[in-house]
Amino acid sequence: MRIEQGDFSAIEETASGQTLDEWLELLAKPKTRITLAYLHDHPNATVDELATAIAGKTAVETGRIVTEAEYDEACIYLYHSILPRLDDYGVLEYDHAESAVRDATIPAAVVAVLEIDE
Repeated sequence: MRIEQGDFSAIEETASGQTLDEWLELLAKPKTRITLAYLHDHPNATVDELATAIAGKTAVETGRIVTEAEYDEACIYLYHSILPRLDDYGVLEYDHAESAVRDATIPAAVVAVLEIDE
């Protein structure tokens, strides 16, 4: 799917039922974008794997070594914000008891906007 720069209307046409503003609010958060990119390649992942991806990507971008506090912060954000919301959006199944994601399917429009390599 090719999306022209500045054209986000295809996101609103996803089957999730969320508005474009809701998707853009969600995608405005770097940790959410990292999570979606990771889940695109690993549709069944643990919270630990996702927290490692978030902390690692953040460390690379800032040129710093990841601290335990940053990893813990990523875990908390995943548990209480990102994963429940993505579950509500119908992007994945989040099993809180197992600390795992099942069957993540990132909408093609989101993949295109995030420029995730296919």
